[in-house]
Amino acid sequence: MSAPVRHLLLWALAYGAMAFAAGFVFGALRELVLIPAFGERLGRLIEFPVITLTACAIGVWIGRRTHAPAMALGLLGVCVLVVLESSMALGLMRITAADYLAGYDLTRGALFPIGLALMAAAPGLGRRLKR
Repeated sequence: MSAPVRHLLLWALAYGAMAFAAGFVFGALRELVLIPAFGERLGRLIEFPVITLTACAIGVWIGRRTHAPAMALGLLGVCVLVVLESSMALGLMRITAADYLAGYDLTRGALFPIGLALMAAAPGLGRRLKR
């Protein structure tokens, strides 16, 4: 494997893992604090901008520090996040595939795909801010 490809993969792995870790923390806060206090829908709506901004801030930070192609970095980071998240949801938490996939359905009000799109674009923003 060439050095640039290895560099890209390591940064993408770091990006996806850091976003997953942040999502894990905010997800626990959502389930333990926000949903009991505000209800299911409002609890999720309160958490969404916080985790999305956090994941994007991580992407901007990484985009400013690496020379890896920003779009590839963002997309691979999203792939790492989805693999980690789906493994936890389907494997550890035993959520059904139908329920898990409903979290991606924009017609049902799911916000996760919007967050993933913003996360994919964040390293490119970081690269632009670097100039």
